[in-house]
Amino acid sequence: MAKQSKAGPSETELIAWAIPKIAQGHYAFSDDSDGRELWVTEHPPDVADMEGELLAGQSETVQRAICRLREGCNFETIRDVFVLLFGDNLGNMLAQQFANTQTDYYLVLAYAYEQEKRLIKNIQKIFVRGREGLGSESLATLESKALPEAISVSLVSQYADEIARVFPKLIRRAEQLRVLATEETAPAEVEVYLQEASKCYIYGRFIACLIVCRSAIEFALRERFVKLGKNAQLAALQQNRQDSLANVISLARSVLPSRSQQTLDDADEVRRKAKDAVHKGPPLPEVCKEMFIKTRGILREFYSLPK
Repeated sequence: MAKQSKAGPSETELIAWAIPKIAQGHYAFSDDSDGRELWVTEHPPDVADMEGELLAGQSETVQRAICRLREGCNFETIRDVFVLLFGDNLGNMLAQQFANTQTDYYLVLAYAYEQEKRLIKNIQKIFVRGREGLGSESLATLESKALPEAISVSLVSQYADEIARVFPKLIRRAEQLRVLATEETAPAEVEVYLQEASKCYIYGRFIACLIVCRSAIEFALRERFVKLGKNAQLAALQQNRQDSLANVISLARSVLPSRSQQTLDDADEVRRKAKDAVHKGPPLPEVCKEMFIKTRGILREFYSLPK
C-alpha cells in the first residue's frame, strides 16, 4: 500500500478522517493468506450514486415520483418527491427553494440527497442522546419498532463521528501526560482510580474526571493512615461518623510531615471543586483540568514521602 508522504496529513488526522468514512461504507477490503488490506476512499457521489441511495428501499410510489422528476423537472414534480421523502410540512418547505426558478434534475437530486443525509444524521443524534440520557415516549416507541440493523447503523455512524471529532484532542491530551515516578508502589485501589481519572481526562470527560480524582485522593489518604500506623485515629473518625474527606484531610495535617501541607491544601481544593460539581453543576473544563493535574501531584507526593 502507498506510504504517507512527509507533506501529507499526520497519522492522527488520517485516523480521524478514516473512522467515519469506514462507518459510512466508503472502503474496500481484502482478506487472504498474505494478510488483510483496507482502502478508505472519499469521492463525491455522482448522479447515479445519489439516485441509487435515494431509491434504495423506497416504495414504488417514491420510485415513480423520482422517475417523473427525471423526465420533467418542474416545481410540481419537485414538490411531489420532497413530500414523499420528507413529509408534508418539511417537504413543502424544502420545495419552496425551487419555486419560480428554473433548475435541472441534477441540482434537485443533489439537494434532496444532502437534505436526507442531514435529516438522518439529526435523527441518529437525537436517538443516541435519548439512549444516553432521558428520552421521550415517542422516541422509545420509535426504538421499539425499529429494525435491529437500523439501530446498529445509527449507533455505528453517530459514535464514529464522535470518535473522529475527539480523537485529535484525545491524542494531544495524552501527549501532555508523563510517567509519575514514585518511591513507593501505590495500592491497587489508588491505581485503579487514578487510571480511571486519567482516561476521563484524556477522553474529555472532565466532570467525571474531577469526581474520580476526589475518590483517588480519599483512597490514598486512608491508606496512608494505615501505612503510618494511625488507623486508630481514622477508626475514631469513622466511629463518630465524622470520616468525611474534609475531616480526613484535617486529621492528615497533624499526621503527615510539614512539607505535605501544601499538598493537603491542594487535596482540599480538589475535594471542594468535586463537591461543587456534584451539588452545584458542571465546572469549567479548565477547572477540571487544573484539579486533575493537582491530583497527580498529590498522589506522587503521598507515595514519595519518607518512610
